Amino acid sequence: MEEELEAKDKEIENLKNELAYLKNQVLNKNRKIFGSSSEQANTIQVSFFDEAEKDSNLKAAEPTIEEITYKRTKPTSNTGKKDNLANLEKIVIEHKLDEDQQSCRDCSSDLVVIGKKSKEVLKYIPAKLYVEEHLTYSYACRSCEENNDKANIITTKAPKTLLHKSMASNELLSHVINLKYQHALPLNRQESYFKMMGANLSRQTLANWVIGAAHELDPIYQLMKEELLKRNYIQADETVVKVLDDRGKESNKQKYMWLYKCPDKDQPIIIYDYQKTRSGSCPKGFLSGFSKYIQTDGYAGYNKVENVKRLYCLAHIRRKFHEIIVNLDEEALKSSRALIGFNYCAQLYKIEKDLKEQHSGKEDFYERRYKKRLDASKSIIEEFIDYVDKEIKDAVPKSALGKALAYTKPLLPSFLKVFLEDGSLEIDNNSAERSIRPFVVGRSNWLFSASTKGAESSALIYSITETAKNNNLVVEKYLLYLMNNFSNIDPQDKGSLLKLLPFSKEVPESLKVQAK
Repeated sequence: MEEELEAKDKEIENLKNELAYLKNQVLNKNRKIFGSSSEQANTIQVSFFDEAEKDSNLKAAEPTIEEITYKRTKPTSNTGKKDNLANLEKIVIEHKLDEDQQSCRDCSSDLVVIGKKSKEVLKYIPAKLYVEEHLTYSYACRSCEENNDKANIITTKAPKTLLHKSMASNELLSHVINLKYQHALPLNRQESYFKMMGANLSRQTLANWVIGAAHELDPIYQLMKEELLKRNYIQADETVVKVLDDRGKESNKQKYMWLYKCPDKDQPIIIYDYQKTRSGSCPKGFLSGFSKYIQTDGYAGYNKVENVKRLYCLAHIRRKFHEIIVNLDEEALKSSRALIGFNYCAQLYKIEKDLKEQHSGKEDFYERRYKKRLDASKSIIEEFIDYVDKEIKDAVPKSALGKALAYTKPLLPSFLKVFLEDGSLEIDNNSAERSIRPFVVGRSNWLFSASTKGAESSALIYSITETAKNNNLVVEKYLLYLMNNFSNIDPQDKGSLLKLLPFSKEVPESLKVQAK
């Protein structure tokens, strides 16, 4: 009877844990859909921390949840709408009396200016489409033809465009690409957009232009990839993409868009790579020849990449603990063991934040960060590892805390080892996640790629546009600059291509986003 009761009690306890886990999953799903995406604890949660229940050591310094506040320095002078428009061209129009009106109507004396007022109006020039017809002429020397039986013929040339057999100008093509890949405007909506401007451009025509542009710019993409693999440090991430099969129907198999990024603060590079699977062979093949640091989440597929030092993402670890404590009330939070794990992450992030605020503009920033991590971060990570090793012994494996600990345990020791080696390495993979988000936003609008060729073209163009954006370039202006120059050089001339890359020092300052 006692054994049966004990078994029943154990079953009830397991069911309670499973129910709590499922409730927590539902709450987290609702929070992701309807709530804030921030992983910071609120001011009530961060005020609790109780480590007295286990492993009490009065001499040891306990980690404490800190309330992190942000101070915004107010500018010394007022900033308003006029300051936001400071980079725009200004045309001054003076409204004066006509000469025959500049005399007093009573005594006919000349009127003089005694004051003036200013009113600024933000004007918009609507987009305009027009056809530009280029006529080329051939000239011949009749004298040479009569005397030498051979005509000396000279022919004028029309301006070259990226798609030389198409009617699409570089200006129009860069605009179409910018609308689709920067503003997530699908081609079917662009079709109606251009129709209102008087041009009947079908979705198929626009798609052919985009794919054609991607084909022409492939040397730029390949050169960007080559430069990426020369870097010291790459972050990686992946997301799903729907691609129609040869019959025009949605494939049952999930396809993937992979992203590789060098988050260099001066010359970042972002490369998208479309693949049909999530197999580890995809990053292994793409990163062939790379032998430095790679930072990812905990997905085991990246383990197939050879000859690299793998750095894990602390944000993914923090997220596991945050998903547990974010739904707890005050009383439950006081006894939460997950709060301790979240707190260790918060301390590490606080160190990183302080380092960036104090030293990010200095030339030796990476060296300073390397030393500070050895002095402060190392001991915190070691305590974090000890906490996980102790807690996982008593945690229910299927509980939310058990799953968080099981995810964290194999990653932390490796994170500690690699994270402390180089000050240029980031604490998390968030930079790569931010760079893949424009694709995710676009995907929610255009839903799928109509073909494999379309998905591959999107990968190439996203690589160019996102790299340009991360290098502080105005994307549409840069695309036009790239197309105009690329149309007039030899694609095999590597030296000329290097000058056109988004992170090249040769790119004109006029293409950059102007600071306020």
